[in-house]
Amino acid sequence: MADEAGVYRAPWPGLFVFAVYALWRGAVLLAGRRQIRCVFGGSAMVAPLVFVLARAFRRRAAVQIHGLDVIYRNVVYQQLCIRWLKACDRVIANSRYTARMAETKGVVTDRIAVISPGVEFDRFDEPADSAADKRSWGAEDRQIVLYVGRLARRKGVKEFIENSFVEIQQIVPPVIFLIVGDNPTESLVHRRDAAGEIKSTVAALRLENHVRLLGVLSDDEVMHLYRACDLVILPVLETTDDVEGFGLVALEAAAAAKPVVATRVGGIPDAVEDGKSGTLVNPGDYAALSRAVIELLTDDEKRLSLGAYARERVRNELSWNRVVESYVTVFIALDQGSNHGLNSRGLNS
Repeated sequence: MADEAGVYRAPWPGLFVFAVYALWRGAVLLAGRRQIRCVFGGSAMVAPLVFVLARAFRRRAAVQIHGLDVIYRNVVYQQLCIRWLKACDRVIANSRYTARMAETKGVVTDRIAVISPGVEFDRFDEPADSAADKRSWGAEDRQIVLYVGRLARRKGVKEFIENSFVEIQQIVPPVIFLIVGDNPTESLVHRRDAAGEIKSTVAALRLENHVRLLGVLSDDEVMHLYRACDLVILPVLETTDDVEGFGLVALEAAAAAKPVVATRVGGIPDAVEDGKSGTLVNPGDYAALSRAVIELLTDDEKRLSLGAYARERVRNELSWNRVVESYVTVFIALDQGSNHGLNSRGLNS
């Protein structure tokens, strides 16, 4: 069925039903339509479907990869999905880190392009009134450190509170840590009650006046929080069973002219330019993480300078208009049977 023009969804849930429906619908769309030159998949999970349809109708096959979909630890998944990923004509990675992971799985380097996700920059153009936004969250006269995202273990929120935020709130007493997000509900690997663990940690450390779990919020509410906050934190852990493929929150923070303090993990260095749009520290170095946050909370000039640079970088390089241009370049080269303009680190300028 078509929910909107050009969008089709399987009539019933389940991976098997989806696979059958995708093959059937894809075949119907491709039959007799030579103007469709490429079959594109949004995850390594659908690489077999993309490859079968592309080869059956003599089209090109391209698949986008994000991180976890490359390393997911399941023998059947690796033998099926990653095996067919390697056969696709183009693999588009969301970061240099994800590209390197694909290379270790046997994807030919010349077939990989790196295109970072984009951000809807225009949504952040509304004039900001930080004081009013802070009042709306009951945080007037307080400095806000913000986290936005799923509360998966690898995000490191609980560890940040335990090992850094205690010191931060002692040195900068007006600070408040606002957490947006909840436990992943449809994750392949996350089963823990991370939100419950964070609540227990906050209670044990008596930080109820300094830490608030806000749960899942609307896009507009999150937008107001980006405008209200002083900086955004991404204290991601290094784990073996999950990865941070990019760090889209860092782009949203940048579009709101807010610097990011993050760990140097996965694809985050593609999202945060250390010393320019934010500060990166090594994972597990909570002393450095504390210092970086405290420095930005107590140095208005540096914080505002990093935020301004971050916003201009997103405007010029990572708005969706720019990202779409990169995809068009890849697809044109693919249609022409060329690797011109591509290398293992992404698109040449």
